[in-house]
Amino acid sequence: MRFIKATYHLETKTVEYEAGDGTRLLKTAGTLNWRFNNPGNIMALPDASKQKGRIGAGTVYNPKENTFAIFSSIEAGEREKCALLRRKYRNDTISEMMSQYAPETAGNDPVAYANFISSESGVAKDKKISDLNDKEFGKVVDAISKKEGGLKAGTEKWVYVTNLTVSDGSRPIANVPFKVTLGSTSYEWKTDVYGKLKTIIHTKQGMVIVVKYTNSAGKEDVVYSAVAGDETKNILLTRNFSQFSAKTLAETPKVPREKSALKPIDYIVMPGDSLSKIAKRYKTSTDEIAKNNNIKDVSKIFPGQHLTIYGAKTNSPLIYIVVPGDTLAKIAEKNGANVDDIARQNNISDPNKIYLGQSISIRKNGNNTAVESDNSAINPPTSKTVSKKQLQNKEVNSNKKTLESVGGKNSGNPIALLPHDQREAPWMAVAFEEGDTRWKWGRVKEGDGGINYHKKTGINMSSMVGDSNPWCASFVNYCLKESGYSTSGSASSQSFSKNKSFIKVSQPIYGAIVVLRKKGSWKGHVAFIYCLFEDGEIGVLGGNQGDSVTINPLYQVYINGRLHYELIGFYVPNSYYSYAQKIINSGSREAAISNIAELRESLGANLLSKEDGRTR
Repeated sequence: MRFIKATYHLETKTVEYEAGDGTRLLKTAGTLNWRFNNPGNIMALPDASKQKGRIGAGTVYNPKENTFAIFSSIEAGEREKCALLRRKYRNDTISEMMSQYAPETAGNDPVAYANFISSESGVAKDKKISDLNDKEFGKVVDAISKKEGGLKAGTEKWVYVTNLTVSDGSRPIANVPFKVTLGSTSYEWKTDVYGKLKTIIHTKQGMVIVVKYTNSAGKEDVVYSAVAGDETKNILLTRNFSQFSAKTLAETPKVPREKSALKPIDYIVMPGDSLSKIAKRYKTSTDEIAKNNNIKDVSKIFPGQHLTIYGAKTNSPLIYIVVPGDTLAKIAEKNGANVDDIARQNNISDPNKIYLGQSISIRKNGNNTAVESDNSAINPPTSKTVSKKQLQNKEVNSNKKTLESVGGKNSGNPIALLPHDQREAPWMAVAFEEGDTRWKWGRVKEGDGGINYHKKTGINMSSMVGDSNPWCASFVNYCLKESGYSTSGSASSQSFSKNKSFIKVSQPIYGAIVVLRKKGSWKGHVAFIYCLFEDGEIGVLGGNQGDSVTINPLYQVYINGRLHYELIGFYVPNSYYSYAQKIINSGSREAAISNIAELRESLGANLLSKEDGRTR
């Protein structure tokens, strides 16, 4: 089992190791280097990325305060110890090395330490590390481990957990309240922004776990129950989110109306879309959309591309997305509406309770019409980070089913164009915009992009430039985070295949995360599936591709090309899994583009070259 995070509890002398699925291993007592998987008791550097295999750090007092690195395994700690000796002390003698490795300022006796190493290994104190043969070097390494405590074991205890994620089938749902009973104790918990409840730790074998939700009738429904056992479980609760209704005006006498201004809809192109299909859906023309979006060839649009669409002139309701700090009173004042009208027409029973990400229909003349109602078991609406594109004064085309327009030119009622379903891989809109706007599809290189995806996703790496700073995983995590999904929490390309927040799928569907690995190594590459080509190739959109963000051919560059990577699989966020399965079960799509050369030319990118195989 691979551990991805470690926390040190000083008061109990315990290191809590956490695996990708949430399982914990508690290592208590024993020697410090055993607890920390750190045979050389290596000090923790400020930049964790410079210590391979480090997953945490712990501060101890022996008697002085020192902070040591915690590694994912004894083997990882041993490798880093050997690398440190060869890298940092190669030109030092054993005596010189010990004055730095075990300094007096940290409470050590470097002279006694050097004497011990020399006596134990049989290597002279005045011999340089670079002059040691492999056998001598191995003896010095073993002597250091012995001096640091000899890896004397304490006690180990495995702790298993249950992880619950709530989804509407394609997106995580935040702020959903549950009553969680563990044994005889009950807690009131809510899902976080990624749709996750707090991790349920199996503190006792046989403990009863019951999760309840209070429905709209005020009755508690049991949505999950189990008995805590000796295995970790990852549970996805899918909410039935299917009932919609639409009206354009309340039934009031017709009064003269002012012509409303055109309100734009921010539309994300989906696989299978064409400009003519989109124009028909929004009661406009292909020429109008092309003109408003500077599209030169109406036959060429691309999945993930943003389009601004102005439909028919209407006074259809504004769709407002609730953001942090909002109240119904603030929303009403901001939009020139009445609190009671908004509450009544949106079926809000308590005006003091609205939810982050909730869609609210607003008419500035006071007649507010709900476009959506939900009678499912779990009522609070999807909470989602609102992207920069989804401005509050636009109609937002997210999380809505396709509905026919209501009313018409001669009906006395305005035409209401309802936003189209945009559930399919929302993170691809972020990925496409980054590739198109920031990186110009490979023409802007990693030192000039004006962003550090590591920093944006909580990874402590100061730069994306250089062979020691791979960023393909951080790019994927950035796109997921910006669209409201969980990340892998790691800069490793392999993290998506090991993390509990992602599930493997059988097909390379649009937006799936493809994980590749160099044979015989833990290194590799990760990117998004973008499109299928008529020649059988697959396009992958990713970062750290030719030192930029591009779309590359999967087989030509990574699998059959000079890299010869192994395909590990295709993955999606667990809250998106149900929707992904619907796509897979519906059958494969036809390829819309001939080959990679045609796609790159259409996007204004350079033609494929050897440089595009650059990754690390």
